[in-house]
Amino acid sequence: MKKTKVGLVQPNFPVGHKKENAYYLPYSVGVLWSYANTFDDIRQKFTLTDIIFKRDNIESTAQKLANNDIVAFSTYVWNKNYNYSLAKRIKEINSNVFIVFGGPELPITKDNLFETHPYIDIVVMYEGEATFVDVLRTYDKPDVLYGVPGIYSPYSKNNRERFTDFNANSSPYLNGFFDKLMTDNPDTKWIATLETNRGCPYACTFCDWGSLTLSKIKKFELQRVLDEVQWISNNKCVGLFIADANFGAFTNRDEIILDRIIDVTKTNGYPNFFSLNWAKNQKKYVVDMAKKWIDAKIRAPALTISLQSLNETVLNNIKRSNMDINKIEELFKLCELKQVPVITDLILGLPGETIHSWKENYYKLFEAGNHHGIQVHQSQLLENAEMNLEQKGKFNIETVTTYDYMINSDNEECPEGVDIVISTNTMNKEHMVEAILFNWFIYTTHVSGTTSIIARFLRKYLNLSYSDFYSDLYTYFFNNKFFSDEMNRIKHYANEWIEKGTISHPDICNNKVDGYTLIRSSKMLWYSENKMDEYMAHIRQFLSTYNLPNTLESNLFHYQNYKVVDYKFIKYYPTIATFDYDIMGYLLNDSALENTHNVQICYPEDEDTNITLEKFISQLYYGRTREFGITDIVKLDYEY
Repeated sequence: MKKTKVGLVQPNFPVGHKKENAYYLPYSVGVLWSYANTFDDIRQKFTLTDIIFKRDNIESTAQKLANNDIVAFSTYVWNKNYNYSLAKRIKEINSNVFIVFGGPELPITKDNLFETHPYIDIVVMYEGEATFVDVLRTYDKPDVLYGVPGIYSPYSKNNRERFTDFNANSSPYLNGFFDKLMTDNPDTKWIATLETNRGCPYACTFCDWGSLTLSKIKKFELQRVLDEVQWISNNKCVGLFIADANFGAFTNRDEIILDRIIDVTKTNGYPNFFSLNWAKNQKKYVVDMAKKWIDAKIRAPALTISLQSLNETVLNNIKRSNMDINKIEELFKLCELKQVPVITDLILGLPGETIHSWKENYYKLFEAGNHHGIQVHQSQLLENAEMNLEQKGKFNIETVTTYDYMINSDNEECPEGVDIVISTNTMNKEHMVEAILFNWFIYTTHVSGTTSIIARFLRKYLNLSYSDFYSDLYTYFFNNKFFSDEMNRIKHYANEWIEKGTISHPDICNNKVDGYTLIRSSKMLWYSENKMDEYMAHIRQFLSTYNLPNTLESNLFHYQNYKVVDYKFIKYYPTIATFDYDIMGYLLNDSALENTHNVQICYPEDEDTNITLEKFISQLYYGRTREFGITDIVKLDYEY
């Protein structure tokens, strides 16, 4: 019997530096096909011909895929324009190919979807496993197909109950789905996606996650997850992305999974970098999990706390509830004592945020104890998120389509755009540029570790608020040519970004600078031009305006200076230094300030001391979540 030929499409950009040739394994289409092949009739009637995982030339890819009977596309912001163009061209070559689309980015709330995209035959809504099976069985029987639950067609839209059949037989890792793909691409480094559960109990208006998975969390079979982790390591996947919305939400179960990750990585050396979404409202056991990961010394991810904003009006607008600020302070203090790096996510451009409240977000985080790990995202409008569907008009949200928001998206045959927020009824364009400039200022100084110890010390020693300290420093920057030239550069490109959606910034040591990485570009530039010493000399000059005793001022500055990795000295870490004042003991433990002692300044042991300057500069962006570029300073039995 002649089998029906099926092609699967889930293309993505390369991950990290292009030279690494690293790509995500196409997990979404793998899950669909793997589940479908648990049924005898599907295995007997259908055969898989092509798996598209990267953005190859559209014409040649379309010519190949047009030989199929069915082509199914997994679509999100990083591939929607490519997928639309590819599907359109396939239909032009062979109008008989049945085109199936699915994924979060399909405009399933719009009545004109099939008028806008006439080359699409059917859309699979929400979770796709069971619906995809029914589509395969009925694609050539229109009268039956249009009644299938979970599809959106030109003639019908039908909902479907949540999917729950997460058994090991439908794992694309364990059933061999990826084997040929990896064999055919031996020079590709692979990043694996791992689901241990599916769903999100939160309903944030800027996000399409909770709405798309219908909120309630469904767990995968634990043994399936553990076996998948083993497979990922055995097959030398360099990266692991845990796709749960809230990893750590199930205490005992998630710790079992973490133990398996640690075990296989220490045994095989793979994977060697990780990313995940930690549980939103962390408790002590989540910190303990993060600490266990760090103590395993396998380049563990930081503990991410997704606050988005600390302003109550904003939080109410986005239907978000954060932990009480006192609990946040306890969490940050616990993380600092346990040496667990913390990343706090903020989103610029949310409805209700003002330029004043945006600056206050930083100062509140500093007061709470989070200093180096603050990551800013520009608010974006996702197709099926409530902010796009219902709040855009209410809050006068204005956007621009930016084509440089995603890493490695330059020089594309079919560019992908992300609609970022550039104005609301509480933050106009002028204030948005001011906020971006302030992001640059705070990142360059406090968050990247060049003034954070000074600011923290003066907060305690002189009772100088973070707001006053950074207001003074900002004025100093404005009146200092070294800094004012940088401020003018950043402001110019920030204006260009929100007006055009892209910037024309020259590369820095062969590293691309786009709108999203702009706020990190000064340190990249100063390292490339060997000006970090000059930068820190200006910080020393500013510190002198506070008239501290000479020896104390010298100790404070050198503590701060040692916190910044000296690239020229990188092969000679660790080094020993003697101080007359115990600056960090005073801050962390209320130790006596006047205390002669030795410290050891260390380049983190899991970082490469043979790193090239080009790679070092690239890691100032790519390694930001592990606080790359900041040293570890150790005194006796505690670390800071």
